[in-house]
Amino acid sequence: MRLTKLVPIIGAIILLFILSQLDLAQIKTIFLELPPFVALLSLFAFIPLLLIATIQWRILLARQKIPTSFRYCITNFFIGYFYGFITPGGFGGYTRTIYLSKKTGAPLAQCASNIITYNAIEYLALLSIGLIGALALGSIYPNLLIITVSLLFVIIILYLLFFRSPHAHQLIQKIGSSRFLLTIPSTLTQSLDTFHKDLPSLKDMIPPYGLSLSGWMLKYIILYGLAQYFNIQIPFIYFILIMAVADVIASIPISIYGIGTREAALITLFSVPRFTNGVLFSHEHIVSFSLYCFIILWLIPSSIGMIITLSESRKKGIYDLEDDTNCEYFERYMRRFTYLYRQLATTVKTYADAKINPVIIDLGVGPGLLSKEIKDILPQATVIGIDPIDNMLQRAKKNADIETRKGSSESIPLDDASVDIVVTRFSLTYWKNPQRSFKEIHRVLKPGGVLIIEALNKDLPAYRLLCITFHMILKRSRLNVARYHSDAYKTAYRLKEVKGFFEDTGFTVISTEYKKKDWRYVIVGEKNEPSK
Repeated sequence: MRLTKLVPIIGAIILLFILSQLDLAQIKTIFLELPPFVALLSLFAFIPLLLIATIQWRILLARQKIPTSFRYCITNFFIGYFYGFITPGGFGGYTRTIYLSKKTGAPLAQCASNIITYNAIEYLALLSIGLIGALALGSIYPNLLIITVSLLFVIIILYLLFFRSPHAHQLIQKIGSSRFLLTIPSTLTQSLDTFHKDLPSLKDMIPPYGLSLSGWMLKYIILYGLAQYFNIQIPFIYFILIMAVADVIASIPISIYGIGTREAALITLFSVPRFTNGVLFSHEHIVSFSLYCFIILWLIPSSIGMIITLSESRKKGIYDLEDDTNCEYFERYMRRFTYLYRQLATTVKTYADAKINPVIIDLGVGPGLLSKEIKDILPQATVIGIDPIDNMLQRAKKNADIETRKGSSESIPLDDASVDIVVTRFSLTYWKNPQRSFKEIHRVLKPGGVLIIEALNKDLPAYRLLCITFHMILKRSRLNVARYHSDAYKTAYRLKEVKGFFEDTGFTVISTEYKKKDWRYVIVGEKNEPSK
């Protein structure tokens, strides 16, 4: 594995190592012993923190004259939670810039300077508290002070030498091209002429900075109260300093919201007798407390953010595959799963082997990834790609080196009884008139010809669809591509319905591959021989 791919999961590796050294049954017991009213109340712990952050952000928005409502600010924060959750170091949170610009109509550069300034203030406030903690712990862990001062120095240098100079343009271009921010359109790297002039002055940053300090302190007060129920009882001031230092360490972009690195830091820092009055806390209690904080402060808001983000995306309208950029991202994502195309191509081969130089239609050919797999295992076959979208036909011709024709399931530009096999993958859900489409396929197939359909399963449980959508986004599918796939289930069919289409149009179902709760199924039908 390349080092660049390993770095983002270092935190997860650290957490797994820590858990392997602990008594997991005891951790489970600690969670179960948490009083129900505390568990219920703590689920809303992020709300006051979110309100303070929103007020703080509204001050910056007002200084830059970016018009938006308090309600939308909260919505935008949830979007940032979600994108931050699926990227190391929370860098995906900068996607808020795009949503803010589209909502308010403000220039992208102006929104970028606003979000970057807000995040810089937040981090500077954390470092301010963390610096005090590092000073207190400096005699025991001298490296903490070095790390904290270095990070503080970096923030100041970035502000003075980058955000207040033309170098900022290059910095934002690098952020926009980051592989972790593939969901951000390329327009982020354009129109940045106003970036510098839209940065707030130092005077304008003082009130937000004060609110940010208040927000961090409120967070630690809430967590201090919660820590008592995990048997972590130390003097309040030491608790705040330890949590701040742990958050600084967790901000190193090698994990998801500091998962793993925060646990390692807290185990180390809560083991200093000087700050715990000589009390030794079990590592199980420390890790349980840290993981619970992660759930209530990050996982829950991020889950809400995913729902809001998908909802906001739907407001933008239908995913247009005529658009070349959409086609590119669609193809880029689907190339990750060539094994799925290979499986279906193997099914095609099963029915093509008995035919001499078979003619095969890939109906709804898309970028031609299935056709390419069919050509690889059936070089003697003639594969014809059919699709209503010119952009996809061009990609299919390039990727699979096949003949392509513009058409649809309702209008296939081929002669009667001229085709041996028709195969289609996930296009059924988009057929406007399935009965007519089946009749058209029946028309072009030779007697004894085969129709192979891989379809989305209407019986897929909603929770599994949510998991699939989340997995796609984690795999950097782009939000619109994930939505395009998840929305397709709205018009999907159950296996029984598809069998009815086959039988009503002169096919005999000869094979099915189906599991009720699976995300897809395959059904194969043979065109009946004409009656004598």
